[in-house]
Amino acid sequence: MSAILLLTATAGEQQSIVDQLTEPVRYSLSGRRVSRGGLRDRPVWVMETGLGAVNTAHALTVALQAARPSLVLQIGVGGAYATAGQAVGDLAVATEENYGDLGVRTPEGWQPAAAIGISVLEVGEERYFNRFPLQESLVASASEALGGVSWADGEPGLVAGPFVTVQECSGTAQLGAERAELFAGAVCENMEGAAAAHICRLYAIPFLEVRSISNLVEDRRRESWDLTLAADRAQRAAVHLIGELNF
Repeated sequence: MSAILLLTATAGEQQSIVDQLTEPVRYSLSGRRVSRGGLRDRPVWVMETGLGAVNTAHALTVALQAARPSLVLQIGVGGAYATAGQAVGDLAVATEENYGDLGVRTPEGWQPAAAIGISVLEVGEERYFNRFPLQESLVASASEALGGVSWADGEPGLVAGPFVTVQECSGTAQLGAERAELFAGAVCENMEGAAAAHICRLYAIPFLEVRSISNLVEDRRRESWDLTLAADRAQRAAVHLIGELNF
């Protein structure tokens, strides 16, 4: 059975999955915590990368140098852009990942990395700047599988669309609106996804990302967030996908 490498930024975004592993083995890989075991009759490695793009790129590179999974699945929480129409606890599947603040700030406003003219990755004839498209068939299969989940605590909304990865989270409605406009159709933002998509493309490993909405991108109001609900829903979605996806 093909193995899955599951990534989360924090321990709280993976704990219930780790608790479900059969015959678990826990170890450290270059300072990153890894739990290995079985889940839904499939071998799974669960890795805590740490926050942000650099931590994610380092952790995933170390993992892929040690073993070659058939799929990298990244899960976690995300902040929804107002134009996406999502609510706290809803689910989102990435159709593409974008570096949201990699580029240049000009008198006319922010411009993506293509304005600099230096790609961040070249694979054959393909040049990548900010955008990393995900495999359409895999995204479609994941969306279909999640659409069939029965939820005992209310039915979360489900959308598929572009994700935006930032290192400066949008803490104002104005900045969120700007980023949602720059990346047409963007659903949510996070701090790790584009780095994982980047490394997976470099290693030619299929990549899938699913997040649950912990907050709306607005003028920052921590009291309206629900990290616990979002982390729980993301993990439940991941367990379902691990059992249902064929690749």
